[in-house]
Amino acid sequence: MNKRWMGKLAAVGLAGASLLAGCGTDSTCHREGGVMLCGDFGKPIYTADLGSANIEWPPLAIENGSIIVARGQQLVSISSKGAVATLSDLKQPLTVPSKGEDGSVYVVGGGAGNSTVLAYDASGVQATPRWQKTVDGTPAGTPPSIGDGVVYAATLDRGLFVLDAKDGSLVRHRDGASPAAVLPDGSIRYLSQPMSASTVAGAPVYRTLVAEDATGKKLWSYDDNDGVVDYAPGPSGETYVVTAQSHVLRRVEASGKVAWSFTPPCADCTVAAAPTVTGDVAYFPVWETRKEEPIDPLYAVALDSGKMRWTYDGFATNKTEFAPHKLMSPGSKPVDTTSTQHHPAGRPVVAQDGTLFVATDGAVAALDRHGQLLGLAMYDASVGEVTVSDNFMARSMTWINPGVHPSPVLGPDGTLYVWDGTKVSAFRTGKPAERASWIAPFGGPSNAGRLPK
Repeated sequence: MNKRWMGKLAAVGLAGASLLAGCGTDSTCHREGGVMLCGDFGKPIYTADLGSANIEWPPLAIENGSIIVARGQQLVSISSKGAVATLSDLKQPLTVPSKGEDGSVYVVGGGAGNSTVLAYDASGVQATPRWQKTVDGTPAGTPPSIGDGVVYAATLDRGLFVLDAKDGSLVRHRDGASPAAVLPDGSIRYLSQPMSASTVAGAPVYRTLVAEDATGKKLWSYDDNDGVVDYAPGPSGETYVVTAQSHVLRRVEASGKVAWSFTPPCADCTVAAAPTVTGDVAYFPVWETRKEEPIDPLYAVALDSGKMRWTYDGFATNKTEFAPHKLMSPGSKPVDTTSTQHHPAGRPVVAQDGTLFVATDGAVAALDRHGQLLGLAMYDASVGEVTVSDNFMARSMTWINPGVHPSPVLGPDGTLYVWDGTKVSAFRTGKPAERASWIAPFGGPSNAGRLPK
């Protein structure tokens, strides 16, 4: 485990002042807005409690600081001040919404074997949809990707439907295809040839990466015998694919040829997520399944060479508590010290200045472009790899990990949105989202599945 970038947060019950070390300067931690803030992170704006209602993440981030989320059968807005309002009740389960360059909002609803694509005007989604189109197949849970005059909607069992953005009429269809990524020239990349019922961490596995131009003409295809579970486009027309069996990251050039492969140096890797791609680095999250000393590193991989620049394994907290039962033991100190390692647990998002915000166990951490910890917002100090010790003994380590956390979303105005399973919290970071990068999983705060022009 690479501990070079690990910060140490020493706290007394995590209730009072604490110090964050290893970030260049010592910074006082404090509670604000229901979270523990340390270092250079941002200011809490609001926390919106959505109760037990499940929402589809990530949200659609709007220019004015508000967001739109799908909650069950409803589209719900959360204002820049945290006010929750229902926009539309469509009487069918909804997936993640997306937004076109003209402000139009698109969303897929439906159930087993039947999907509906709905388009709303830029004036808002409270009105009747401008159009809706029923297509075959179960919703894939992904937002529609937005091309030049067309909308790409994926279903799990019937493939990729290309619809006219004006009226929803069918332009073409691709069988067995994944959601599309749209490049600045209008060409697309998608995964085809599903490998029977194979999945990795619940994600379907495909054999082929396909490139088509904006008219649907096939440019090239790349087959991977290991299968492909996810992918992301790069800034020069290349594509970064994540394989299903060997769990490696490959760079596939704009010609369809493999330039390099990066194999994570971990013991038992599981990879089921696209990397976040900037102008020169791919940030690649990996999950390990071993029970002893599990780690979930985030790798920074150079785009030109495929070489690892650095890894981030999370940060540690130390909590000292009074232990009155030890007063009866001569020479002992009546304290217990709990050390918790908080591992990365999701894809990072990237700001224009290179700051990364990455979900970890019970917190969101801010890193600089070199992997150094800048600050964090902690909402659950008990989650992670926990060891309790005192002056007599070291108790056995326990692993308290609820699984992969949803990645935070960084809006175009620098507002960071975090979903912890029940509440959406917003932070003012002063760092707008990077427009030139592919922010996994759906391309950025508009969820449009495209690289900006």
